[in-house]
Amino acid sequence: MYLATECTDTQWPQSWKVWRRDNWRTHAIAPFFTWGNAWFNAPCRHWAGDVAARLPRVNGAHVQAGVLLIAETLDAATPFEGSLEIRSRFPRSALIEGVGGTTHAGSLSGVPCVDDAVAAYLTDGTLPPRKPGRRSDLKCDPIPPPDPTAGELRTQGRSILDHLRQEVTRSIR
Repeated sequence: MYLATECTDTQWPQSWKVWRRDNWRTHAIAPFFTWGNAWFNAPCRHWAGDVAARLPRVNGAHVQAGVLLIAETLDAATPFEGSLEIRSRFPRSALIEGVGGTTHAGSLSGVPCVDDAVAAYLTDGTLPPRKPGRRSDLKCDPIPPPDPTAGELRTQGRSILDHLRQEVTRSIR
């Protein structure tokens, strides 16, 4: 699905010379992700599907349900500016910001500020209060870097699943 979306959103260069030049330029700035990303997207050079004539305009103004958005500010794969843009297009959304975080797997990872908001949303649709302007609605700590010596992911002494079960069960009663 990723490639079907990525390869048809716009026409990718078909010349390998262009890819090589562009990726070496990017590599000079961001060497960690550049070539893995280049190889992952390489099928777009020869994608057989129809390429969009123009990008669709996303407008969430008519979406009645609240939408919970979660993003970390330094995620290289999904820039935070894009999260602010989506928030602006969905006026009934709320954006949780993992300040200084570097991942796009920012939910249910042991950060109580985020996990409690996700549990509330899954329980009864509660969103953090929306703030005016182009900014996040709730600032939380980022997911801590992985600890290879740690055991099961925990939040305040409980596993994430136990935490969610307790929250959902409490709301049902």
